[in-house]
Amino acid sequence: MWKIFSVMFIGLATTAPVTYKVTDLIDVLISPINKFSIELLNSTYNYQRSNLKLKNVVIAPFSIWNVFSLLAEGASGKSFLELSKALRLSSERRSIQRQHRFARNFLRSRDENVVINAQTIMLYDKNFSVCPQFAQSTVNRDTDIFPVDTRNPTKLAKEINDFISRATNGKIGNAVKPDILENLKMIIIDALYFNSDWTVQFDVDKTRTRPFYNYNGDEIGFVNMMTQKAIYNIKDVPAIEANVLELTYGKNKQFSMLIVLPFKGISIDKLLRNMASCSSNWMNSMSFESVQMQCSIPRFKLTSQTDVIPALQSMGIMSIFDKQQARLEGVSNISLFVSQTVQNIEMDVTETGTTVASSTMVGLETKKLEMFIADREFVFLIKERRSNLILFAGVYEDPSSS
Repeated sequence: MWKIFSVMFIGLATTAPVTYKVTDLIDVLISPINKFSIELLNSTYNYQRSNLKLKNVVIAPFSIWNVFSLLAEGASGKSFLELSKALRLSSERRSIQRQHRFARNFLRSRDENVVINAQTIMLYDKNFSVCPQFAQSTVNRDTDIFPVDTRNPTKLAKEINDFISRATNGKIGNAVKPDILENLKMIIIDALYFNSDWTVQFDVDKTRTRPFYNYNGDEIGFVNMMTQKAIYNIKDVPAIEANVLELTYGKNKQFSMLIVLPFKGISIDKLLRNMASCSSNWMNSMSFESVQMQCSIPRFKLTSQTDVIPALQSMGIMSIFDKQQARLEGVSNISLFVSQTVQNIEMDVTETGTTVASSTMVGLETKKLEMFIADREFVFLIKERRSNLILFAGVYEDPSSS
Protein backbone atom coordinates (compact mmCIF):
# COMPACT_ATOMS: atom_id res chain seq x y z
CA MET A 1 0.00 0.00 0.00
CA TRP A 2 1.00 3.63 -0.19
CA LYS A 3 3.48 5.38 2.08
CA ILE A 4 2.06 8.61 3.42
CA PHE A 5 3.59 11.94 2.43
CA SER A 6 4.74 13.88 5.49
CA VAL A 7 4.16 17.60 5.90
CA MET A 8 5.71 19.90 8.51
CA PHE A 9 2.99 21.85 10.29
CA ILE A 10 3.62 25.58 10.55
CA GLY A 11 2.05 27.56 13.36
CA LEU A 12 0.04 30.58 12.27
CA ALA A 13 -0.47 33.65 14.39
CA THR A 14 -4.13 34.43 14.91
CA THR A 15 -6.08 37.28 16.39
CA ALA A 16 -8.52 36.83 19.23
CA PRO A 17 -11.45 34.63 18.17
CA VAL A 18 -14.71 36.26 17.23
CA THR A 19 -17.92 34.62 18.46
CA TYR A 20 -20.66 33.97 15.89
CA LYS A 21 -24.03 32.28 16.18
CA VAL A 22 -24.09 28.87 14.50
CA THR A 23 -27.16 29.91 12.49
CA ASP A 24 -25.26 32.93 11.17
CA LEU A 25 -22.32 30.74 10.18
CA ILE A 26 -24.68 28.33 8.42
CA ASP A 27 -26.08 31.22 6.36
CA VAL A 28 -22.61 32.50 5.52
CA LEU A 29 -20.70 29.23 5.03
CA ILE A 30 -23.17 26.41 4.26
CA SER A 31 -25.79 28.21 2.17
CA PRO A 32 -23.27 29.04 -0.60
CA ILE A 33 -22.31 25.35 -0.81
CA ASN A 34 -25.97 24.40 -1.06
CA LYS A 35 -26.45 26.99 -3.80
CA PHE A 36 -23.62 25.36 -5.73
CA SER A 37 -25.13 21.90 -5.06
CA ILE A 38 -28.54 22.78 -6.50
CA GLU A 39 -26.98 24.47 -9.54
CA LEU A 40 -24.79 21.41 -10.11
CA LEU A 41 -27.86 19.14 -9.88
CA ASN A 42 -29.68 21.34 -12.38
CA SER A 43 -26.71 21.38 -14.79
CA THR A 44 -26.15 17.62 -14.46
CA TYR A 45 -29.83 16.86 -15.05
CA ASN A 46 -29.96 19.09 -18.13
CA TYR A 47 -26.79 17.59 -19.62
CA GLN A 48 -27.73 13.98 -18.97
CA ARG A 49 -31.30 14.38 -20.20
CA SER A 50 -30.26 16.23 -23.37
CA ASN A 51 -27.12 14.27 -24.28
CA LEU A 52 -27.45 10.87 -22.60
CA LYS A 53 -31.25 10.55 -22.52
CA LEU A 54 -31.11 9.81 -18.78
CA LYS A 55 -33.90 11.00 -16.49
CA ASN A 56 -32.87 9.63 -13.10
CA VAL A 57 -29.92 11.54 -11.64
CA VAL A 58 -28.00 11.20 -8.39
CA ILE A 59 -24.87 13.13 -7.47
CA ALA A 60 -22.77 13.82 -4.35
CA PRO A 61 -22.31 17.59 -4.70
CA PHE A 62 -20.37 18.15 -1.49
CA SER A 63 -17.72 15.70 -2.69
CA ILE A 64 -17.36 17.72 -5.90
CA TRP A 65 -17.22 20.96 -3.93
CA ASN A 66 -14.64 19.44 -1.58
CA VAL A 67 -12.22 18.41 -4.35
CA PHE A 68 -12.52 21.52 -6.51
CA SER A 69 -12.37 23.93 -3.57
CA LEU A 70 -9.09 22.24 -2.66
CA LEU A 71 -7.80 22.78 -6.21
CA ALA A 72 -8.92 26.40 -5.95
CA GLU A 73 -6.37 26.87 -3.17
CA GLY A 74 -3.67 26.09 -5.72
CA ALA A 75 -5.25 27.98 -8.61
CA SER A 76 -4.57 31.49 -9.83
CA GLY A 77 -5.76 33.96 -12.44
CA LYS A 78 -8.78 32.99 -14.51
CA SER A 79 -8.86 29.46 -13.09
CA PHE A 80 -9.25 30.76 -9.53
CA LEU A 81 -11.84 33.34 -10.51
CA GLU A 82 -14.00 30.74 -12.28
CA LEU A 83 -13.73 28.27 -9.40
CA SER A 84 -14.45 30.84 -6.71
CA LYS A 85 -17.50 32.16 -8.57
CA ALA A 86 -19.09 28.77 -9.31
CA LEU A 87 -18.19 27.19 -5.95
CA ARG A 88 -19.19 30.34 -4.03
CA LEU A 89 -15.75 30.70 -2.44
CA SER A 90 -14.07 33.60 -0.72
CA SER A 91 -11.08 35.23 -2.39
CA GLU A 92 -9.09 34.49 0.78
CA ARG A 93 -7.48 31.05 1.01
CA ARG A 94 -7.89 30.91 4.78
CA SER A 95 -11.61 31.61 4.43
CA ILE A 96 -11.92 28.68 2.02
CA GLN A 97 -10.27 26.40 4.59
CA ARG A 98 -12.54 27.76 7.32
CA GLN A 99 -15.62 27.11 5.19
CA HIS A 100 -14.47 23.55 4.53
CA ARG A 101 -13.76 22.81 8.20
CA PHE A 102 -17.14 24.16 9.26
CA ALA A 103 -19.01 22.08 6.67
CA ARG A 104 -16.99 18.94 7.38
CA ASN A 105 -17.96 19.06 11.07
CA PHE A 106 -21.56 18.31 10.10
CA LEU A 107 -20.49 14.97 8.58
CA ARG A 108 -19.93 13.51 12.04
CA SER A 109 -22.81 11.35 13.21
CA ARG A 110 -24.05 11.84 16.77
CA ASP A 111 -26.26 8.74 16.50
CA GLU A 112 -24.83 5.23 16.86
CA ASN A 113 -27.48 3.99 14.43
CA VAL A 114 -26.39 6.39 11.70
CA VAL A 115 -23.17 5.53 9.88
CA ILE A 116 -21.47 8.25 7.86
CA ASN A 117 -17.93 7.95 6.60
CA ALA A 118 -16.14 10.64 4.59
CA GLN A 119 -12.55 10.10 3.41
CA THR A 120 -10.37 12.01 0.95
CA ILE A 121 -6.91 11.11 -0.34
CA MET A 122 -4.54 12.68 -2.84
CA LEU A 123 -2.12 10.62 -4.92
CA TYR A 124 0.69 12.15 -6.94
CA ASP A 125 3.42 10.90 -9.25
CA LYS A 126 6.47 10.14 -7.13
CA ASN A 127 8.74 11.76 -9.76
CA PHE A 128 7.45 15.29 -9.21
CA SER A 129 6.81 17.42 -6.17
CA VAL A 130 3.72 19.00 -4.64
CA CYS A 131 4.01 22.66 -3.68
CA PRO A 132 4.53 22.79 0.13
CA GLN A 133 1.72 25.30 0.74
CA PHE A 134 -0.75 23.19 -1.24
CA ALA A 135 0.38 20.04 0.59
CA GLN A 136 -0.22 21.89 3.88
CA SER A 137 -3.71 22.92 2.75
CA THR A 138 -4.45 19.31 1.81
CA VAL A 139 -3.33 17.95 5.18
CA ASN A 140 -5.31 20.68 6.96
CA ARG A 141 -8.40 19.11 5.38
CA ASP A 142 -7.61 15.72 6.99
CA THR A 143 -6.63 14.46 3.55
CA ASP A 144 -3.78 11.95 3.36
CA ILE A 145 -1.20 12.41 0.59
CA PHE A 146 0.59 9.48 -1.04
CA PRO A 147 3.35 9.37 -3.70
CA VAL A 148 2.60 6.61 -6.23
CA ASP A 149 4.00 5.04 -9.38
CA THR A 150 1.67 6.28 -12.11
CA ARG A 151 3.49 4.23 -14.76
CA ASN A 152 1.53 1.11 -13.71
CA PRO A 153 -2.15 2.09 -14.10
CA THR A 154 -3.38 -1.48 -13.57
CA LYS A 155 -1.77 -1.74 -10.14
CA LEU A 156 -2.81 1.80 -9.26
CA ALA A 157 -6.44 1.17 -10.26
CA LYS A 158 -6.56 -1.88 -8.00
CA GLU A 159 -5.18 0.10 -5.06
CA ILE A 160 -7.65 2.93 -5.63
CA ASN A 161 -10.58 0.53 -5.95
CA ASP A 162 -9.51 -1.26 -2.76
CA PHE A 163 -9.49 2.07 -0.92
CA ILE A 164 -12.91 3.04 -2.28
CA SER A 165 -14.37 -0.37 -1.42
CA ARG A 166 -13.19 -0.10 2.18
CA ALA A 167 -14.38 3.51 2.50
CA THR A 168 -17.86 2.67 1.15
CA ASN A 169 -18.32 -0.54 3.10
CA GLY A 170 -18.05 -2.60 -0.09
CA LYS A 171 -20.87 -0.78 -1.89
CA ILE A 172 -18.58 0.48 -4.69
CA GLY A 173 -15.99 -2.00 -5.93
CA ASN A 174 -14.77 -1.10 -9.43
CA ALA A 175 -15.02 2.65 -9.62
CA VAL A 176 -11.83 3.22 -11.59
CA LYS A 177 -10.50 1.42 -14.66
CA PRO A 178 -6.79 1.48 -15.59
CA ASP A 179 -7.31 3.27 -18.91
CA ILE A 180 -8.59 6.50 -17.33
CA LEU A 181 -5.48 6.65 -15.12
CA GLU A 182 -3.06 6.74 -18.05
CA ASN A 183 -1.07 9.99 -18.23
CA LEU A 184 -2.42 11.24 -14.87
CA LYS A 185 0.11 12.84 -12.53
CA MET A 186 -2.21 13.65 -9.63
CA ILE A 187 -5.44 11.99 -8.49
CA ILE A 188 -7.82 13.18 -5.78
CA ILE A 189 -10.31 10.62 -4.44
CA ASP A 190 -13.28 11.50 -2.24
CA ALA A 191 -15.40 8.69 -0.78
CA LEU A 192 -18.67 9.24 1.08
CA TYR A 193 -20.80 6.55 2.72
CA PHE A 194 -24.14 6.95 4.51
CA ASN A 195 -26.32 4.27 6.07
CA SER A 196 -29.27 4.73 8.42
CA ASP A 197 -32.72 3.52 9.29
CA TRP A 198 -35.67 5.87 9.10
CA THR A 199 -36.81 7.34 12.40
CA VAL A 200 -40.21 5.89 11.48
CA GLN A 201 -39.80 2.85 9.27
CA PHE A 202 -42.27 1.82 6.60
CA ASP A 203 -44.23 -1.39 7.02
CA VAL A 204 -43.10 -3.86 4.34
CA ASP A 205 -46.53 -5.50 4.34
CA LYS A 206 -48.09 -2.23 3.23
CA THR A 207 -45.87 -1.82 0.14
CA ARG A 208 -47.95 -2.10 -3.02
CA THR A 209 -47.41 -1.76 -6.76
CA ARG A 210 -48.81 1.61 -7.76
CA PRO A 211 -48.81 3.69 -10.96
CA PHE A 212 -46.32 6.55 -11.39
CA TYR A 213 -47.18 9.75 -13.32
CA ASN A 214 -45.42 12.58 -15.09
CA TYR A 215 -46.18 16.25 -14.41
CA ASN A 216 -48.99 16.21 -16.99
CA GLY A 217 -50.75 13.43 -15.10
CA ASP A 218 -49.94 10.74 -17.69
CA GLU A 219 -49.21 7.28 -16.34
CA ILE A 220 -45.60 6.38 -17.24
CA GLY A 221 -44.92 3.24 -15.20
CA PHE A 222 -45.29 1.42 -11.91
CA VAL A 223 -43.37 1.59 -8.64
CA ASN A 224 -43.25 -0.27 -5.34
CA MET A 225 -44.99 2.34 -3.20
CA MET A 226 -44.12 2.31 0.50
CA THR A 227 -46.79 3.66 2.86
CA GLN A 228 -46.85 4.62 6.54
CA LYS A 229 -49.03 6.67 8.87
CA ALA A 230 -47.03 8.86 11.28
CA ILE A 231 -46.22 12.45 12.19
CA TYR A 232 -44.15 14.00 9.39
CA ASN A 233 -42.80 17.47 8.67
CA ILE A 234 -44.35 19.02 5.57
CA LYS A 235 -44.46 22.45 3.96
CA ASP A 236 -45.69 24.15 0.80
CA VAL A 237 -42.93 26.33 -0.70
CA PRO A 238 -44.49 28.60 -3.36
CA ALA A 239 -41.08 30.14 -4.15
CA ILE A 240 -40.04 26.89 -5.82
CA GLU A 241 -43.59 25.69 -6.63
CA ALA A 242 -43.35 22.49 -4.62
CA ASN A 243 -44.51 20.57 -1.56
CA VAL A 244 -41.62 19.49 0.67
CA LEU A 245 -41.78 16.43 2.92
CA GLU A 246 -39.06 15.67 5.46
CA LEU A 247 -38.21 12.08 6.40
CA THR A 248 -35.78 11.89 9.31
CA TYR A 249 -33.13 9.26 10.07
CA GLY A 250 -32.09 7.68 13.35
CA LYS A 251 -33.13 8.41 16.92
CA ASN A 252 -31.81 11.95 17.19
CA LYS A 253 -32.94 13.01 13.69
CA GLN A 254 -29.61 14.63 12.79
CA PHE A 255 -30.03 13.73 9.10
CA SER A 256 -33.10 13.71 6.87
CA MET A 257 -34.25 13.26 3.30
CA LEU A 258 -36.32 16.00 1.69
CA ILE A 259 -38.82 14.87 -0.93
CA VAL A 260 -39.44 17.93 -3.11
CA LEU A 261 -42.67 17.23 -5.01
CA PRO A 262 -43.52 19.86 -7.65
CA PHE A 263 -47.01 21.30 -7.73
CA LYS A 264 -49.23 19.62 -10.29
CA GLY A 265 -48.40 20.84 -13.78
CA ILE A 266 -44.84 21.84 -12.83
CA SER A 267 -42.13 19.81 -14.58
CA ILE A 268 -38.88 18.64 -12.97
CA ASP A 269 -37.04 20.96 -15.36
CA LYS A 270 -39.07 23.93 -14.08
CA LEU A 271 -38.68 22.83 -10.46
CA LEU A 272 -34.90 22.58 -10.76
CA ARG A 273 -34.73 26.00 -12.42
CA ASN A 274 -36.82 27.41 -9.57
CA MET A 275 -34.55 25.82 -6.98
CA ALA A 276 -31.40 27.00 -8.74
CA SER A 277 -32.61 30.57 -9.17
CA CYS A 278 -34.14 30.82 -5.69
CA SER A 279 -31.96 31.66 -2.71
CA SER A 280 -30.75 28.48 -1.02
CA ASN A 281 -31.98 30.00 2.23
CA TRP A 282 -35.43 28.61 1.48
CA MET A 283 -34.23 25.49 3.31
CA ASN A 284 -32.91 27.45 6.29
CA SER A 285 -35.96 29.66 6.64
CA MET A 286 -38.55 26.94 5.97
CA SER A 287 -40.78 26.38 9.00
CA PHE A 288 -42.18 22.86 8.77
CA GLU A 289 -45.59 21.87 10.04
CA SER A 290 -45.67 18.57 11.94
CA VAL A 291 -48.76 16.71 10.75
CA GLN A 292 -50.21 13.26 11.39
CA MET A 293 -50.52 11.95 7.87
CA GLN A 294 -50.17 9.05 5.48
CA CYS A 295 -46.86 9.17 3.63
CA SER A 296 -46.25 7.22 0.42
CA ILE A 297 -42.95 7.23 -1.48
CA PRO A 298 -41.46 4.72 -3.94
CA ARG A 299 -38.90 2.14 -2.95
CA PHE A 300 -36.06 2.70 -5.39
CA LYS A 301 -32.47 1.91 -6.23
CA LEU A 302 -30.16 4.09 -8.30
CA THR A 303 -26.76 3.40 -9.83
CA SER A 304 -24.88 6.24 -11.44
CA GLN A 305 -21.54 6.95 -13.09
CA THR A 306 -21.13 10.61 -13.99
CA ASP A 307 -18.47 12.71 -15.68
CA VAL A 308 -19.06 16.06 -13.98
CA ILE A 309 -16.89 18.11 -16.35
CA PRO A 310 -19.76 19.09 -18.75
CA ALA A 311 -21.96 20.22 -15.84
CA LEU A 312 -19.16 22.25 -14.27
CA GLN A 313 -18.33 23.82 -17.62
CA SER A 314 -21.94 24.92 -18.03
CA MET A 315 -21.58 26.62 -14.63
CA GLY A 316 -18.62 28.65 -15.88
CA ILE A 317 -15.66 26.52 -14.78
CA MET A 318 -13.74 26.27 -18.05
CA SER A 319 -10.03 27.01 -17.90
CA ILE A 320 -9.07 24.36 -15.34
CA PHE A 321 -10.07 21.71 -17.92
CA ASP A 322 -8.07 23.36 -20.71
CA LYS A 323 -4.42 22.35 -21.00
CA GLN A 324 -3.53 25.74 -22.44
CA GLN A 325 -5.46 27.94 -20.00
CA ALA A 326 -5.34 26.04 -16.69
CA ARG A 327 -3.53 27.97 -13.95
CA LEU A 328 -2.62 25.59 -11.12
CA GLU A 329 0.88 26.82 -10.34
CA GLY A 330 0.19 26.56 -6.62
CA VAL A 331 -0.45 22.81 -6.84
CA SER A 332 2.78 21.46 -8.29
CA ASN A 333 6.12 22.41 -9.82
CA ILE A 334 4.83 21.20 -13.21
CA SER A 335 1.90 22.61 -15.19
CA LEU A 336 -1.29 20.60 -14.65
CA PHE A 337 -4.89 20.61 -15.85
CA VAL A 338 -7.94 18.51 -14.92
CA SER A 339 -8.51 15.91 -17.63
CA GLN A 340 -10.66 13.26 -15.92
CA THR A 341 -13.57 13.16 -13.50
CA VAL A 342 -15.82 10.26 -12.59
CA GLN A 343 -18.35 10.00 -9.79
CA ASN A 344 -19.90 6.62 -8.96
CA ILE A 345 -22.96 6.36 -6.73
CA GLU A 346 -24.94 3.40 -5.42
CA MET A 347 -28.20 4.31 -3.64
CA ASP A 348 -30.84 2.06 -2.09
CA VAL A 349 -34.03 3.46 -0.48
CA THR A 350 -36.15 0.83 1.25
CA GLU A 351 -38.81 0.45 3.93
CA THR A 352 -36.06 0.22 6.54
CA GLY A 353 -33.94 3.23 5.56
CA THR A 354 -31.32 4.44 3.12
CA THR A 355 -27.86 3.33 2.06
CA VAL A 356 -25.91 5.51 -0.32
CA ALA A 357 -22.23 5.45 -1.27
CA SER A 358 -20.25 7.63 -3.62
CA SER A 359 -16.72 7.81 -4.96
CA THR A 360 -15.42 10.88 -6.76
CA MET A 361 -12.17 10.82 -8.73
CA VAL A 362 -10.57 13.90 -10.23
CA GLY A 363 -7.44 13.32 -12.31
CA LEU A 364 -4.85 15.86 -13.39
CA GLU A 365 -2.22 15.50 -16.09
CA THR A 366 0.60 17.59 -17.44
CA LYS A 367 0.14 20.07 -20.24
CA LYS A 368 1.53 18.13 -23.17
CA LEU A 369 3.40 20.03 -25.88
CA GLU A 370 1.71 20.30 -29.25
CA MET A 371 3.08 17.80 -31.79
CA PHE A 372 5.61 19.23 -34.26
CA ILE A 373 6.55 16.75 -36.99
CA ALA A 374 8.67 18.06 -39.87
CA ASP A 375 7.54 15.39 -42.35
CA ARG A 376 7.19 17.70 -45.36
CA GLU A 377 9.47 20.22 -47.09
CA PHE A 378 10.64 23.05 -44.87
CA VAL A 379 12.88 26.11 -44.59
CA PHE A 380 15.59 26.31 -41.93
CA LEU A 381 17.50 29.24 -40.48
CA ILE A 382 20.46 29.32 -38.12
CA LYS A 383 20.65 32.61 -36.20
CA GLU A 384 22.17 34.41 -33.26
CA ARG A 385 19.30 34.54 -30.75
CA ARG A 386 19.72 37.97 -29.20
CA SER A 387 20.07 39.89 -32.46
CA ASN A 388 18.31 37.38 -34.76
CA LEU A 389 21.29 37.73 -37.14
CA ILE A 390 20.89 34.94 -39.72
CA LEU A 391 24.09 32.98 -40.29
CA PHE A 392 22.79 30.16 -42.48
CA ALA A 393 19.55 29.67 -44.39
CA GLY A 394 18.25 26.86 -46.52
CA VAL A 395 15.45 24.68 -47.84
CA TYR A 396 15.00 20.94 -47.26
CA GLU A 397 12.73 19.54 -49.99
CA ASP A 398 14.25 16.34 -51.39
CA PRO A 399 15.19 13.58 -48.90
CA SER A 400 16.69 11.40 -51.70
CA SER A 401 19.65 13.76 -52.06
CA SER A 402 20.52 14.07 -48.37
